[in-house]
Amino acid sequence: MSKKILNISYECAHPSCWVFCKKGVLKLEEPEFKALSSANGGGKGTFKSPPGACRLGFSQTFKVTGIENVEERGGDEGWAEEAAAEGNNPLLDLVEEHKEVLKKLDAIESQVRKRDVEGLWVTTASVENDIILHSIKKEEEVLFPIVEKKIPMGEALVGIMKEDHREFIAILQGFRCGLQDGDILDGLVTTLIVNLRNHISKEDEEFLPMIDAHLDREEKDRVFEAMKKIEKEHVRLTPGDREKKGLSPLSEDRRRMDAEIMALKSITSKGGEACCH
Repeated sequence: MSKKILNISYECAHPSCWVFCKKGVLKLEEPEFKALSSANGGGKGTFKSPPGACRLGFSQTFKVTGIENVEERGGDEGWAEEAAAEGNNPLLDLVEEHKEVLKKLDAIESQVRKRDVEGLWVTTASVENDIILHSIKKEEEVLFPIVEKKIPMGEALVGIMKEDHREFIAILQGFRCGLQDGDILDGLVTTLIVNLRNHISKEDEEFLPMIDAHLDREEKDRVFEAMKKIEKEHVRLTPGDREKKGLSPLSEDRRRMDAEIMALKSITSKGGEACCH
């Protein structure tokens, strides 16, 4: 069943947004837009901001200034239903893991509003663990090598995904460093939530269905078994002592990620020098 997608131009009614983020454009499915409009009391030409849209972390009133580029898109359900009918499908497992991460992002938003430092310390550690297991180990070590070989422009697609993964880890570590001092860095956590949600949407709606179409049954079975083996052997990160000096725990996974993040910063900085921030 196709879904109608709306590009909605808006202005935020919150006073501070006259300085920071007054205007913007959101891409929403029509049912979601109608629900957000109803949630705002049915006010004509207004709707409640969706999660992650407001830099303050709250639901704000947005005024519609334009609706354009209406397009029809096939829903994800068809691909998911067909994939599920085949039997074990590692790509569907990745979609299910995405749903769990999205729930944790909702929890983080709630904890930010409550200024719950201890809760954020635990939840962000759980999200970092998910990124390492799901993105770094399952996707990069098992799935991406196949993508690079079998999908046109696969290397470029993998490069984009890997860059996203390293950005998420870097933001999480920076945010958790702030938590150790009792500080909630709103800008960092908002960037993480928005970017991670967009990344998940991109994978679920475009990247994973495309991969599914290029893999045969034998390849899917190999990927499935390899991912299950990684999952079984994975040692979960624990939050550690928030007040202990230095980000804890310092696992081998974290050491490797730190090295890769620093290498990426060096490559993408002017003159090949690492960024000082």
